[in-house]
Amino acid sequence: MAIISINYNESGFEPDLGYKSVAFKPRQGEEKLFDSGDFIKDWYNCTKYIITEWDNVDEEPLMHSSSVDHFIMDGAKFDNAKLIFKGDEPMLSYVNYLEGIEFFVPENTQPTWEELSKMVGHEKKVY
Repeated sequence: MAIISINYNESGFEPDLGYKSVAFKPRQGEEKLFDSGDFIKDWYNCTKYIITEWDNVDEEPLMHSSSVDHFIMDGAKFDNAKLIFKGDEPMLSYVNYLEGIEFFVPENTQPTWEELSKMVGHEKKVY
């Protein structure tokens, strides 16, 4: 089972919770860190890596560690968004959380997929 986790200062005293990185650890192989210092960008890049480069994407279950939930519950200033498709067009959904690929956006915002892609410096298609 592959695990995605968030490394941060769990004491929660810093404004950004002491965010450090998003980590991806497959069952076999080396852990890959996404550590630009920008949580939204790191989560995006980790997800992009899993979709486009990870060899076992169709064979190994993927789970979040409890640190993902804890990071948000401890007060990180981000909201959840799901990448879904209307026909062939990608869009972020802020309503239907049962389907789609999870991303995060700045709290109290609802950027489009294109705006999120520009925000993290990627304008090429992830899908």
